[in-house]
Amino acid sequence: MNHGPRSAVALSMLVVTALAACGEESRDPPPSFQEDLVRAGQPLLTLVECLVGSAAIQYSPPLKNVEQDVTVVTTTVYSNCISLLGGTVTSGTNTIRSFRPGFSCMDLLSIGSSTSVITWNTGETSTLIQTRVSSQINGNLAILTNVGTVESGKFAGATVTRTTTYLSTDLAACDSAEGLSRLSGPATLSLTGLL
Repeated sequence: MNHGPRSAVALSMLVVTALAACGEESRDPPPSFQEDLVRAGQPLLTLVECLVGSAAIQYSPPLKNVEQDVTVVTTTVYSNCISLLGGTVTSGTNTIRSFRPGFSCMDLLSIGSSTSVITWNTGETSTLIQTRVSSQINGNLAILTNVGTVESGKFAGATVTRTTTYLSTDLAACDSAEGLSRLSGPATLSLTGLL
């Protein structure tokens, strides 16, 4: 079968056009695609690690096993923080004040979300949104783990992991006439993300 010179030229032009389009596509993908590739190929880095911290929670009125309206003030101070970005962040303070209607000792280990702000030693702040993902009693210890993200401010977009440990024996105060007015214990904080 003879297609003649016209068919050969048309076929050649079709192949060249297709190859050029393929070459263009693979040479210059959209910027968002490139960013996704970079992110997929990079491991998350620890941006800040605070292995020394102290958390204190005040309940007013003291918590009991019956529901009541309670004001909760949580203050966590992190020190000896190690920052990947040159050591500028060395400590931070996180204070949360909330009003909890119908709150009791039964809610202490429940899953829940919170928003809070950490003020770093540099004067900068990070707004955190976290959810408690784990509450476990390990011997005399109650270990609470919260995971979330930095919604805004310094380290925006980073993943946050916070672990707080309390003496589970302190929870026995819930059964007393006075109730549980305070919990305190060590805390750690880790922020991971891309540079």
